[in-house]
Amino acid sequence: MQVRVRSLIMIVYGLGLTIMLWPITSMAQTPPKTDETAIRLGRFVISPAVSIRERFDDNIYLADDNPTSDVITQIAPRLNLQSEWRYLKLYVGTGAELGFFAKSDDDNYQDVDMRAGAELDIGGNTSLEGAFEWHRTHDPRGGNDVPTGATEPVIFRDVQAHLKASHATNFLHYQTELALRRLDFEDATDSSGDHITNDDRNRLETREAIRVLMPLDLGREFYGEFNFNQRQYDRIPDDAGLVRDSAGFQVLGGLRFDLTNLITADIAGGWMAQSYADPAFGNIADYTLRADIDWAVTRLTNIGVKAARQVRETTLPGASGIVAFDGGARISHELRRFLSITANANYTDKAFQQTTRRDRTSRFGLGLNYQLNRFARFDAGIAHDMRNSTSAGHDYRRLQTQLSLKLEM
Repeated sequence: MQVRVRSLIMIVYGLGLTIMLWPITSMAQTPPKTDETAIRLGRFVISPAVSIRERFDDNIYLADDNPTSDVITQIAPRLNLQSEWRYLKLYVGTGAELGFFAKSDDDNYQDVDMRAGAELDIGGNTSLEGAFEWHRTHDPRGGNDVPTGATEPVIFRDVQAHLKASHATNFLHYQTELALRRLDFEDATDSSGDHITNDDRNRLETREAIRVLMPLDLGREFYGEFNFNQRQYDRIPDDAGLVRDSAGFQVLGGLRFDLTNLITADIAGGWMAQSYADPAFGNIADYTLRADIDWAVTRLTNIGVKAARQVRETTLPGASGIVAFDGGARISHELRRFLSITANANYTDKAFQQTTRRDRTSRFGLGLNYQLNRFARFDAGIAHDMRNSTSAGHDYRRLQTQLSLKLEM
């Protein structure tokens, strides 16, 4: 199997080298045009793409000591179809990511996804949007919710759907959304051959959101937002005799602005709460925030900042949920029209409620993007991340490097 995979990679890379022979110098003088590369079928545009990535990971199981390293080959084909109608936009897409470990065949995976959606402009400043996604994906070994001793990744299915509506008047802009998510995890096997059940993780999540925006002046608008969620588990109670069902809300007040396309931002803060059906868990009530800032410092340099604080789910024994803060910054600079570099830094703080465990994870990375021509792109990167945990045996350090080639039309 490994020989066939390597042969396929060599064939695809050979195709990539052939495409590279297209004059790169002309591309450096004239930016690529989408119309020249698109495949058209009537009023539809077809966009095929494939990525081939070689990644080295010196700690694939996120171990505190005696880390295991490996080289992973990833092949990711994708096909998208999108309409060009004026009032109705449709899109359909499907893709996969196949991962092959050089030494640990048990960790090989085959992820698949399918997506479809539509956006309808009703007129009178009113629009509707709906989307559906189906994923067959995996949790790699080493994750917090993957059973200890599992001999292979945990496969699960993630089905998502949402419906959005938007209506604007002269003074206010209304938005509402209903979102559903269904998670279904397969069972696993431990090193002794015993059966590991993952039914405790199966659940249905629903979210309803209402947002009202009020324009202040040109390029700025204030908004208020209310989100309500419900999380219902299949197993009541779970293997530990606990009921993990919960309901919660999030209230936010925020400001969105766009300053002449140089700085765009969405900044909000407020309060969140999550109430659990089982009294053994207690409830969560704390502040929440969200920020998404993009700053075009110059025509060649861009800075992005993101931050969020929210309640996440976990099935870690004894923990009701996670109060998580995620923050990150990214700076990219275009050295040439076809060559850019990126540096990024991220920080995550996870507090596992009703336990003393707290994980702080930091990550730093550098990336290089080289646009070979309008059909091919080369990426290279290096990243280092580390976790400090108050729970013994859950610290780790990891170094990753990768090289990838993407072919697209």
